[in-house]
Amino acid sequence: MENVTSAHTSSPNEGADAVASVSPAVDNGSPSPLLSHVPGASNEADGRTLNVAWHYGKPLVEQSRITSSKPGLVDRWDRVAILISGEEAATWLNTLISQKVNAIQPGQATWGLNLDIQGRILQNFGIACLDDSSLLLDVPGEQADALEDHLTKMIFWSQVTVQRLELVQLTILGEDFSAVGLSGSDQARGDATESYRTRMLGDLPVTDYWVPRDQLLQRWDELTQRAQPAGLMAYTALRVQAREPEVGFDTDEKTIPHEVPAFIGTDISGATQREDINSGPTAVAVHLNKGCYRGQETVSRVHNLGRSPRVLVLLHLDGSKGSLPDVGASVQAGGKVVGRVGTSVHDADFGPIALGLIKRSVLDKLAKDPSSVPPLTVDGVDTAVDPEDIRIDDSARPGRQAITALRKN
Repeated sequence: MENVTSAHTSSPNEGADAVASVSPAVDNGSPSPLLSHVPGASNEADGRTLNVAWHYGKPLVEQSRITSSKPGLVDRWDRVAILISGEEAATWLNTLISQKVNAIQPGQATWGLNLDIQGRILQNFGIACLDDSSLLLDVPGEQADALEDHLTKMIFWSQVTVQRLELVQLTILGEDFSAVGLSGSDQARGDATESYRTRMLGDLPVTDYWVPRDQLLQRWDELTQRAQPAGLMAYTALRVQAREPEVGFDTDEKTIPHEVPAFIGTDISGATQREDINSGPTAVAVHLNKGCYRGQETVSRVHNLGRSPRVLVLLHLDGSKGSLPDVGASVQAGGKVVGRVGTSVHDADFGPIALGLIKRSVLDKLAKDPSSVPPLTVDGVDTAVDPEDIRIDDSARPGRQAITALRKN
């Protein structure tokens, strides 16, 4: 398979020298040094205090000026890098997660999920293959401890090492990192791991750049020669537009992969198949044709026989109230709960927007007969599902087609 996205490292695996020397609590819970380094940095976000800058004084301007010719630079201090290394790294990880990585090639990058036994989403993360024996996981800080603990407990006798690295992430919005490049001095360093990954956020090219913790301020200053500082608010607005969820915010304890198009993919057809050992990863977090892993039964059953009860969609909120709903607030229709709200944010072009998990039956009615659905509200504020997300999936499920054919015979 061709590269889904690309990954590169200037020093792929430095062994013990690359293991974090600080506790996970410090990794995930301390404020970013950039808050006191960058003028105008504010970490106050709608009543919450963040560990990174929400904006640098002009939040909507910071988002609206991001283009391929004017990239933005975002502090993603809360991301955690976990390195899976060893001769069995890829085959071992393949047995544990939703993505197929036993045939992943150096330079390829993709996404993965850790599911529980019932197929519900526990963690999501990026995966970048640095070399034949090193996979770098890009994990949200809130999920890192649980994922690292689970992976460590699953090593048993496998030839695998799970390491949390002393890296922090800077994200460039609007420019492929190949255009930025690594300086000669960066590549010459042999005492730290440094890597980048390119991907797309909606229609915008993005590069996630992992830098040594003790070089964060230096790297930021170097990159601001090419990119303007942009707060996490700008990134969040683009993420919401792209329907890319954060597990635990845009999902709840019942969410399964088929409820999230960004995780399962769109316009997929056909029944699940037996694994092709030579097949590489997909561009989304779930590979439908791979060997067994925890939660696979639910994924296969829903794909082959049914449809998910809910769908993650983009919501447009009436901004007249002046405040955004809390994570987990109910979406109602005629006094009945029909969904929940996750991330909400003010967007430079669309005003207040949010991600919401909405009952599929409601979306079907909105597509077939909008007048049959009472107006949607959140906390008493009028809400509308983005028209692009109102569509009907009437396709026959491949498993049921097979059952019907057998009965006819």
